[in-house]
Amino acid sequence: MSEEDTKPQEGTESEEAVADNFMNSINMAFNLGVAAHQESGQSKSVVEIATELGNQIYQNFAQAYGGEINESFLKANTEYFLQIALMGYIIPGVCAFDNDFKEKFFALVYARAKQNQQRQSGGEPEGGSRIIT
Repeated sequence: MSEEDTKPQEGTESEEAVADNFMNSINMAFNLGVAAHQESGQSKSVVEIATELGNQIYQNFAQAYGGEINESFLKANTEYFLQIALMGYIIPGVCAFDNDFKEKFFALVYARAKQNQQRQSGGEPEGGSRIIT
């Protein structure tokens, strides 16, 4: 078997690579919220932080994907990752750090995303809810 036979086709990613990219995006969104918590010292309301983080996430997606996806996908993905970022902002203020909790939290987020993906691939209309990573 030649080296070319073992390489994935250009433009395709393995399921594992897609999952890794997705989890990295979840981690980055959560850590964005944690950083906002640390920087603000929780001096800002959740509403203020939601606006700031939402704008930042939207701008990042718009810059990265701009004309590649339509506005409804951009907004849906901003909303999804904003929810995760807000968890990163809120959780440190209401409970002590626990590595088992952190691992379980990320596993549950990933499981929910897989459920949504399976539902979408089952023929249900996307309605702007596709998640990009």
